[in-house]
Amino acid sequence: MNTTMKRVAAGAAVMMTMALTGACSGGGGMDAASETSDTGGAAGSQVFAEGGTRSSAGDDAAAELNRAAANVRAVIRTGEVAVTSADLDAARSALDDLLAAVNGTLDREQTEHDPDGEIERSTLVVRVPVASFDAAMDGIQSLGKVKSAETAAKDVTTEVIDVDERVETLETSLDRLQDYQRDARDIDDLIRYEQQITERESELQSLKAQQAYLADQTSMSTITVYLSTPRKYVAPPGALEDAGFISGIKSGWSALVDTVVVVLTVVGAILPFAAVLALVGVPLWLLVRRLMRRPIPRAD
Repeated sequence: MNTTMKRVAAGAAVMMTMALTGACSGGGGMDAASETSDTGGAAGSQVFAEGGTRSSAGDDAAAELNRAAANVRAVIRTGEVAVTSADLDAARSALDDLLAAVNGTLDREQTEHDPDGEIERSTLVVRVPVASFDAAMDGIQSLGKVKSAETAAKDVTTEVIDVDERVETLETSLDRLQDYQRDARDIDDLIRYEQQITERESELQSLKAQQAYLADQTSMSTITVYLSTPRKYVAPPGALEDAGFISGIKSGWSALVDTVVVVLTVVGAILPFAAVLALVGVPLWLLVRRLMRRPIPRAD
């Protein structure tokens, strides 16, 4: 009896051990599934976090580019030089050599010749890279005797950044409108999107023209060159002449000529009216005067 009870107890112990082992195995499977799920969730969170990091990095890069663009000044530089030389052909040739050396170009030219075909006066508008502006000004002033030289600089950095940002915004807006238009199914929506797209395209074209102009003006400087012989020299418009007695005489003579021109203009404007008044008013005045002199008969 004791032996039988021992065998039953041993069998029960073995069955309980197997049950506990299966339970532990099943629990491990559930834990593994749970762990896999948790790992997947963590991975998804990590992917989202990485996406957020990339987006943040992209925004930071864009902001950095904007700051870098703001730190680069966009300046339009212009110059004006008046030079006299006894040999304008040589001066003109030297100017061509200078432009070739600084990678400049001739934009416009207006030249006057004497009866023998020699250059008497020449006005040239040249374009040179901004980096070579100072060297070009020095080279032009070495062509002869400098009568006047002026330079000007206009900072358009804010304008350049503003136009660039507006172009980028309009391009993004156009892309979105075109996506909406492709997905639209209502005819009214299609017409509305088409009108908005047309308006934005027109505005974008205008902004891109401004952008191209600013890029051209800030990359290439403009210099106006006045070449002439000493006897044919005429001061450029707005140029400052030397002060002194001769300058005072020129200014006084110019003022006198202007005054005479104004007076003659006024006289010329009044003269037709005066002629009409003379033709009509003088006979009328004589008639009135004769009537006033005629004696009035007395009544008896």
